[in-house]
Amino acid sequence: MNLHVHKHTDLKTIAADSLVVFYAETSVLPTELTALDEVLGGELQGLFADGEATGKANSVTHVRTNGRIAAKHLYLVGVGKADKVNAEVVRKAAGTVSRSVRGESVAVSALTCAYAGAITEGLLMGRYVYHNHKSEPEADKRYTTLHVYAETDVSAAVEAAHFDAEAVNLARDLTNTPANLLDPVIFADKAVELGTEVGLEVEVLDEEKLQELGLNLLWSVGKGSEIPPRLVVLRYNGAPDSKEVLGIVGKGVTFDTGGYIIKPETGMGDMKTDMGGAACVLGAMRSIAQRKLNVNAIGILTLAENMISGSAFKPGDVAVAFNGKTVEMIDTDCEGRLVMADGIAYVKHLGATKIVDTATLTGAVVVVLGSEAASLYGNDDQWVEEVKQAGAEVGERLFPLPNYPEYQKLIESSIADYINYSYRNAASIAGGVFLAAFADDVPFVHIDMANVSRAKKTSGYTIEEATGFSTRSLIKVAERLAK
Repeated sequence: MNLHVHKHTDLKTIAADSLVVFYAETSVLPTELTALDEVLGGELQGLFADGEATGKANSVTHVRTNGRIAAKHLYLVGVGKADKVNAEVVRKAAGTVSRSVRGESVAVSALTCAYAGAITEGLLMGRYVYHNHKSEPEADKRYTTLHVYAETDVSAAVEAAHFDAEAVNLARDLTNTPANLLDPVIFADKAVELGTEVGLEVEVLDEEKLQELGLNLLWSVGKGSEIPPRLVVLRYNGAPDSKEVLGIVGKGVTFDTGGYIIKPETGMGDMKTDMGGAACVLGAMRSIAQRKLNVNAIGILTLAENMISGSAFKPGDVAVAFNGKTVEMIDTDCEGRLVMADGIAYVKHLGATKIVDTATLTGAVVVVLGSEAASLYGNDDQWVEEVKQAGAEVGERLFPLPNYPEYQKLIESSIADYINYSYRNAASIAGGVFLAAFADDVPFVHIDMANVSRAKKTSGYTIEEATGFSTRSLIKVAERLAK
């Protein structure tokens, strides 16, 4: 994407294939469109008079300019009632119009300078497509150049939004990729390539190193596949004088059969997306590095296939985790918390002073929250609130679950330190309780985004299939710590 930022000029003189202008809900021509209307011979006035332009949220009105202004096409985009406008409203409206604009170059007039970043994110995330496997590739009709106009210099906000949107789209690409084309080894190789490209230090632990170091939970899940598991470490040292280190851990089960407690046929094909957390972490770490945030961060990708074979782990097996704790692995379809537990313990070992993870962990979170928000579980209320606010700032809803001491009983085992299955009793909370046990006394927050990691339909800047949800929350957490 070719991205350019300009000081605001007369809208009539902006040369582009498509010009996008935002406005609030109204029944009359907004004053900011008066000059355009005069050049267009009163056409805009007529649209408002006839109720064809209303300003309702996500409404798009197209005007062919026929040479009357420099832009070939004009798009009037509604953002709803003026007193309800915020960054997320604008982001969704920008995402909506991104699929309507014509031509290779798009110019957008920022509603206000404060929304320049949100507009950029919406336009770049809303234009996302994934059709990489057609025998005859479809023509890419998306615009390739974006011009952002504002009254003041918004270069920094637009650049950050560009990196963040690219991070989300990378996470979407990886999550949408079929499992035979993105197994643990391929994923690890991609992480090396994409991480080093932006200056991250990248280390890959192979199957021998995993066993040598005692990452036995990750190894137990991955050893049933012919494709061995991997753990990837991504390091960013943006604040060398600080001892504070943000640890970010992502679940990367590149395909999940459920193991011997096998999943039903319905939905099995979607299990290629069970590595969405790791995809979000890789995207977030890239953006953190590209934005040169004043923070230290370590990203961990826990990569494995959960398959069935003679070497696969069995219900009831016991393994020793990286931190020395023993786990009764009674449910092979609760493999996510196993790989994540080792990842969390390992990032603590590497020096993380605060930890946040993201994972498609439980189907139970759908029962609790539907598809409107991801859940949070943490061992430190202040850190939970910090992560929640980070999500709110980028339009990702994160709902905290209770962490009452009584919930510790959910992970008690009669033969080991912990058990990885709590039956149906507070299942989403139990996943968080289990993971928190491996963070020990380090402030820890778990994001369960299984219910929002995929979308059934396209709306706003959300595109059908993988959403990349939590990528921008992770980046915002790092940004808030950097201040």
